[in-house]
Amino acid sequence: MVALPLAVASWLGAHCLAYWLVAPAGEHQMGLHAESGHAYLGYTPAIFLWGGALLAVGLVLCVGLGLRDVRPSPPPLRLFALLPPLAFTVQEHVERLIGTGSLPPDIVLEPTFLVGLALQVPLALAALLVAHALHRTGFDFGRLLRPRLAPLRTGAAIPASLQRLPAAATPITPSVLALGHGPRAPPAAACS
Repeated sequence: MVALPLAVASWLGAHCLAYWLVAPAGEHQMGLHAESGHAYLGYTPAIFLWGGALLAVGLVLCVGLGLRDVRPSPPPLRLFALLPPLAFTVQEHVERLIGTGSLPPDIVLEPTFLVGLALQVPLALAALLVAHALHRTGFDFGRLLRPRLAPLRTGAAIPASLQRLPAAATPITPSVLALGHGPRAPPAAACS
């Protein structure tokens, strides 16, 4: 839960940084991207909110693992190695397809694409390091809280009168009818 929003943030951050550093060739193409290819950027606040919510849930889960003293698994390296460059490549092709209606074969040779792809590596590495730090911080915080919450788990905070309830004086036996059948009766042939 912590790793996914950070991997997505590294991919989208590298994409934005590439377009800021190297604008696509020609004003026509940049205007085309602004009108149709990057129209989804209006949803940026929603993307930040969902990513922040996933990150918060992931941190709470790491704290829970620390409370139980269960080591969290490290963030998956494959996620950071594969998702950003693949998603960036797919995103660039889809943006171009939406903007122009076709896929030019030389899209992978454009400076914006090459810079964006090259930026995926350092930003994904930074996101991986942040994910490791957040995992460790959440786990350590949970372990820090563990001794303080231990009295609540062992029942020491519960009064002695409520810890053991008195046993019933006489056991209650269920009714014969409650078992689903009555007592044994004589055979039907013997009654006639």
